[in-house]
Amino acid sequence: MRILVLHPGALGDIILALPALDALREHAPGAEVTLAGNRDCLDAVASGHAERMLSLATLPLHRLYAAGPLSPQDLGFWRSFDRIISWTGAGDPQFEHNLREIHPDVRIASARPSPEETRHVSQIFVDSLGLPGRIEAGLARVFPPAVACRETERGAAFALHPGAGSREKRWPAERFRALARRLAERGEQVVLFEGPAEAGLARAVAEGLPEESAGVVSGAGLAELVVILARCRAFVGNDSGVSHLAAALGVPTVALFGPTRPEHWAPRGERVRVLLGRNGRLDEISVEDCLDALAGLAGG
Repeated sequence: MRILVLHPGALGDIILALPALDALREHAPGAEVTLAGNRDCLDAVASGHAERMLSLATLPLHRLYAAGPLSPQDLGFWRSFDRIISWTGAGDPQFEHNLREIHPDVRIASARPSPEETRHVSQIFVDSLGLPGRIEAGLARVFPPAVACRETERGAAFALHPGAGSREKRWPAERFRALARRLAERGEQVVLFEGPAEAGLARAVAEGLPEESAGVVSGAGLAELVVILARCRAFVGNDSGVSHLAAALGVPTVALFGPTRPEHWAPRGERVRVLLGRNGRLDEISVEDCLDALAGLAGG
C-alpha cells in the first residue's frame, strides 16, 4: 500500500505531526508512506517516520485549486497512491472537489485549532486520519545521527534561543541576557542560537557575557542544529520550531509561552516544562522562574 501525506507546515508543525505518521504506519503495517512538505525540514526531522520524502513545491498541487480537467500526467501521479492524506487545502471547495473526484481514498483536514478547541495540535493531527478507535497522540520523537544521541555524549552547555517567528512570541531579550549571565556566573557554558529571521538577536543577547562562557550559533542548517541541540544539557526558548525540536530530541526543555496557547501548541516531550506568563504576557515570566524550571529538569 502506498500512502501520500501532504503537509504544508513549518518545522514545529511537522514535528507535531510525527505522532500521526507513527499512528498511520502502525495501522497500515508494511505501507510505504511518502511525506511531502518542506524538504529541508523533512530531511532533518522525519527520518524514521516515513519511507520517502518529497518537496511539496515539486508536486502538481496548485492545479487542484483551479477548475477544469487535469492532465493525464497529473492524474497518473495522484492515482499512483492508494491513499492520500492532505493537511492542506481544507476549506477550499475547488481543491476538495478536484482531489476527491480523481481519487477514491482521500482525507482532507486542517490541524489548526479553533478558539474553542481543547485538543493539542498533535492530537488533532492523529484524529484527522480517521483511524478506527480512540488513538492517543504519542510523544514526537526526532532521531538524530547516532553520534549525537548517546546520553553519555550529552554536553554541558545550556542552549538558549531568544528568537521566534513573530516578535510578540519572544521573551524580552534583556531577560535572556540576564538568564545567560546568571548561568555564566555559575560557571555554566551557554550557547545562543539565532536563525535567518532573527539575525543579530543572539549576538545582541550575548553582548557583555564572558567569551569563555557564551557562544553564538548563527545560520546553522537544520541537520547541523539537530546534532548540536541533541548534545546540549538543557534548552530554553520561546514558542518556536526550535523549542519543538529540542523537546523531540529528548533535551530537557523550558518553553516560554504567551500570547499563544500552550494547551494547543506546547512542545511535547518526556522532559518539558512550559512557563506561561500571567494573562498571556511573556514579560510576566521572570529569570528566577526559568532558573527554577531548569533546576527541576536538568539540575541547572
